[in-house]
Amino acid sequence: MTAHRHHTFQAVSGTIIRAGLFLCLLLLLFPALTMAAESPTVIRRAALDIGSAVTKCTVADVNPISCDVVKIVQRFSVKVDYAEDMARSYDGNLSKDILEKGMKAVKELKRKALALGTHEFSAVGGPPFREARNGKAFFALIQEETGFAARIVSEQQASLLSYQSVQQHASVASPDLLVWDIGGDDQTMTVRANDGSLVFHIDKMASVSFKNAVISAIQGRDINTVSSPNPMSANEVERGLELVEAYAMLSVEKGLANRIRNGKVRVVGIGGVHYHAVPELLGQRGPAYTRLEVEEALSRWTGKSDEAFNSEYADTRLTNLILVLGYMRALDIETIAPLKVNQADGLLISPDFW
Repeated sequence: MTAHRHHTFQAVSGTIIRAGLFLCLLLLLFPALTMAAESPTVIRRAALDIGSAVTKCTVADVNPISCDVVKIVQRFSVKVDYAEDMARSYDGNLSKDILEKGMKAVKELKRKALALGTHEFSAVGGPPFREARNGKAFFALIQEETGFAARIVSEQQASLLSYQSVQQHASVASPDLLVWDIGGDDQTMTVRANDGSLVFHIDKMASVSFKNAVISAIQGRDINTVSSPNPMSANEVERGLELVEAYAMLSVEKGLANRIRNGKVRVVGIGGVHYHAVPELLGQRGPAYTRLEVEEALSRWTGKSDEAFNSEYADTRLTNLILVLGYMRALDIETIAPLKVNQADGLLISPDFW
């Protein structure tokens, strides 16, 4: 009888202990499960912007449900000058050498992104690939050899990606935001109209195209044999400014130009020209730069050789200053806020590309 009671007591005690442990386990797990249910899904993505002169890759943790960037993990970039190559093309094709260099850059960026635990990839390309006869074939080859989507986007799609990249930043996002992106082969200005729709200004006066215009139209030299306009004389700089100002006055739609001149927009500059080229020649990086600062920098750097710029982008450094200043004067822009984003940042949160 005593043994039977002892056995029963042990069985009941074991059951109670197991139930207690199970209950404790539930209590421990339940908050974690609740937190997991309430936390957004986060995916590590790599977005590649295969630009006219630079291939950029942004690796980030993204919430695909809310379309928000949770954290920027790393940024990479490689100079691959498709625009320069295309400007020298005799048959409308990108050269074999530049395509091989470009593919190598894309694969290297993929390798770096994978090392950071990236799960999803997407790439976009713009002007050189729309214009080149072999542009589509090259992007098909990228997709085949890397296994991720690679698409050539329209001018409007590229502008939208630029705008979306800036909208993520609460410090600058506002209804009067104008995003100015200068690439190697085109530039865009994107702003919201009063009805909420987006207005796009797109033209071909850009970093590489303007540099080549200076070499050919102002210096009277052959861009097939000359790649840099430096050193530029004060007279050449002044003629360059006159060219840009006249072009901007004619090319920017009157309604948009008036809105900018009246101070009805806040200008944010993105891409390498605004974030790297201009501040480097100013000798300082701040939340904004002014027209006066650009004028002073242009005066200091006029007459300098490529070696003085100490940059792999030396051939466009001075002409970039001329380009930016010419538009600032034509549109009466006093201040530009440079932001470290590019089309890849907009690509990260665009559902159509994933």
